[in-house]
Amino acid sequence: MMNIILISFGAAIGASLRGFITSLKIFDRFSLPYAVFAVNVTGALLMGVAMPLVVQSGLLYFMIIFGFLGGFTTYSAFSIEQLQLFQQREFKKLIKYTFMMIFFCLVSLALGLLIGVSIAT
Repeated sequence: MMNIILISFGAAIGASLRGFITSLKIFDRFSLPYAVFAVNVTGALLMGVAMPLVVQSGLLYFMIIFGFLGGFTTYSAFSIEQLQLFQQREFKKLIKYTFMMIFFCLVSLALGLLIGVSIAT
């Protein structure tokens, strides 16, 4: 039961932070939906850093990994933005956005893991 409470608490904070970041006006000037891109790439980096640090600490792991980072990052918004680009027939933007998101999230995760492992040891 404590796991569920901690996950819920972390998710509420993560989702609120995502909502705040995606509402920033700085992202309005771009032709691609970079707000969700920024959130997901940042979340991937934080996931990489956090994994080696909290993997052994049960409750903290659930709160940070599943709760906060699960609430912070968003695949569903990414999917909606892909659909919108498709419906607008912005196929080049769709391909560019999709590959950028996947590539930079993987790079950020790998960088985060390197940082996290070096901190943990």
